[in-house]
Amino acid sequence: MKIATIATIITIIIIALFGIATAEVYPETARVVELDYTEDTVTVETFNGHMFVFEGCEDYALDDCVSLIMEDNETELVYDDEVVKAQYSAWALINWYKGE
Repeated sequence: MKIATIATIITIIIIALFGIATAEVYPETARVVELDYTEDTVTVETFNGHMFVFEGCEDYALDDCVSLIMEDNETELVYDDEVVKAQYSAWALINWYKGE
């Protein structure tokens, strides 16, 4: 099992044990749309069009699928949500969807 997978499992266990409300933390799936190596940031777009940015672009490529754990900042607005954890999920998911 990869270290990142173990870290994700531990995060989920901690959330379950300490009672963090599920309304505050939620999963999301997105694809990589921009990499800024100068700023070391990754910009992702969810499948409903929301854009988010997180640090650490060394392991990502354009169109990679990324699994996210998001924090809703206790608001109804999606636009102020933050990426808590990002994990590479699949290569070029969009190309698979298109059948390429």
